[in-house]
Amino acid sequence: MNKSHKYFLGIYYRFIDLITLNIAFFVAAFIRFKEEESFGFFESKYLTLLLFINLSWIILSHAQKIYNIFLFASRRRYFLRVIVVVILQLIITIAFNGLIKTYYSRLFLLYTFIGFGSSMLFGRFIINLIYKKYIAKKSQKNILVLIGSGFFMDDVKSFLTENAIDNDFQSVKFIDNLNNIFLDLNKFKEESPISEIYINVSQFTGELVDELTTYCDNNFIRLRLVLDWQKISSKQIETRKLSHSTVLNIPLTPLDDPYNMLLKRGFDVFFSSFVILLVFSWLFPILALLIKITSKGPVFFKQKRTGLDNKEFSCWKFRSMTVNQDSDKIQATKDDKRITKVGQFIRRTSLDEFPQFINVIKGDMSVVGPRPHMLKHTEEYSQLIGNFMNRHAIKPGITGLAQVKGYRGEIDDPHLLSNRIRLDRFYVNNWSVYMDLKIVFYTIFSVFKDHK
Repeated sequence: MNKSHKYFLGIYYRFIDLITLNIAFFVAAFIRFKEEESFGFFESKYLTLLLFINLSWIILSHAQKIYNIFLFASRRRYFLRVIVVVILQLIITIAFNGLIKTYYSRLFLLYTFIGFGSSMLFGRFIINLIYKKYIAKKSQKNILVLIGSGFFMDDVKSFLTENAIDNDFQSVKFIDNLNNIFLDLNKFKEESPISEIYINVSQFTGELVDELTTYCDNNFIRLRLVLDWQKISSKQIETRKLSHSTVLNIPLTPLDDPYNMLLKRGFDVFFSSFVILLVFSWLFPILALLIKITSKGPVFFKQKRTGLDNKEFSCWKFRSMTVNQDSDKIQATKDDKRITKVGQFIRRTSLDEFPQFINVIKGDMSVVGPRPHMLKHTEEYSQLIGNFMNRHAIKPGITGLAQVKGYRGEIDDPHLLSNRIRLDRFYVNNWSVYMDLKIVFYTIFSVFKDHK
């Protein structure tokens, strides 16, 4: 049995979340319907909603891994993820409302999820407080042992000692001398139980790994293998059993998982539909009129760009230049004479990118992802940077991690190109719903900031 503190905390968090979710539901029902004498909970369809909310929360919270505390580097990131999951739960509930075509009070839903979010965080605070007192009384923290050295072991050490959310329940020990491993481990074990051992596999012989595996099995310790192969370690690695052999499965991106792909596509369609209906619907005729009366040519500019799996697609933009023969060959520069006066404004405020939400609905692009390049630039950049094409393992985006980090517009420096590709590859290898929401937020903030 797993006896680590984070294992127990995960169980307690699951328990407290379900309790607070149901309490918030009934309190919201009381506040919203206390003056309506005709309202009967069991006679209404709110019982169906209660069952759906509980089931969907169990599935969503498991999928987003909010009970795997060790996955999060800091309390801030962890609680931000929890808040994002609560918001996603609200969106799913609203979608369920529309799907079954049953009217549920919006005010009631608002009360429920505000109450759930706040009481859940408070409940976790109480659980942590009680558990810390229990640990202090027993004077027994779990011990995590790091064996080996090198950059990646230092990285693991930093994660476990500086920002980890479960530092209150564990202590970290280090072994650099591989000649006295088992002697040192037995000394540590006399202080407190060892819950996990991390080793740098490149520094261990097969025989020593076998001995350490046996030691961990006999003492009920979890063994963690740290890979120090740089390009592989940056990816989300999975294991797979083929007969008696273990195979490391190295996906191109987390979006290889059908669930993640469906989740991202759902977000793309929902967000793009929202923008098209509430913003693009009235913005289009205004910009279309301004573009037509200030320069000759079409309202939209369509250009072949490189998309998913290096396939071509037509990227839509509001036309910001005069019609010219070099649009597919020469990248726009800061003082480009081809840019019209209206074009200067819509490029500065990123309004020229709005038609790309049509590309998202069509399935050519995502809201968030690496920015698509002209075909000519894809060919050139792939020759300059060896791992450039990895950025095309997912759909290109209207905005991306590189853009919110300041790498926007023209590329006139190989160093800038290298940094942009580095950030694109990080996004491809580490995609998450939380990262997408954060990038969207920073994009909106930067647009208003730049415009101001």
